[in-house]
Amino acid sequence: MIARFKLSFPEKPEFKREYDVDAEQTLYDFHRFVQNDLDYDESQPVLFFTASEQWSAERRFSLLGIDGTELMDEVTMGSLVRAHHHRLLYTFDVIHHRSFMVELREMLEPAARTRYPRVASESGDPPMQIGRSSSIFSSIFDQAMPDFDASVYSTSSGGDE
Repeated sequence: MIARFKLSFPEKPEFKREYDVDAEQTLYDFHRFVQNDLDYDESQPVLFFTASEQWSAERRFSLLGIDGTELMDEVTMGSLVRAHHHRLLYTFDVIHHRSFMVELREMLEPAARTRYPRVASESGDPPMQIGRSSSIFSSIFDQAMPDFDASVYSTSSGGDE
């Protein structure tokens, strides 16, 4: 079976994605696909949570199983759906507690010759991920080193002076 999940971000209502995910694929498979689709830096820490009807975080999943969390690569999307966990929070910016809301929309039959996961629909630009292209890190450097001139430290490739 194929689960269609809607991904949204409350701070950016124009952004929406729908993903079709094979029920046998893991949270880790889904995580990697979303990171790639949104052009995010996969080296950043992330968390998944099952969520209540009011979007309160419940069961927690991580990449490394730290602090008693369950491992993302040991939990299939189908097992979550069968356990009636139809809502997830996908925390893509752990430092600032920013999360996507992930909600099961429907269950589908797999289409012939289709690879999963896949993007079923998309609208809007994704929110900025802290890390790769954030101005926060460059501004910290700029504040700490306002007069730094890299050319002073470069070496001449010419002969002796």
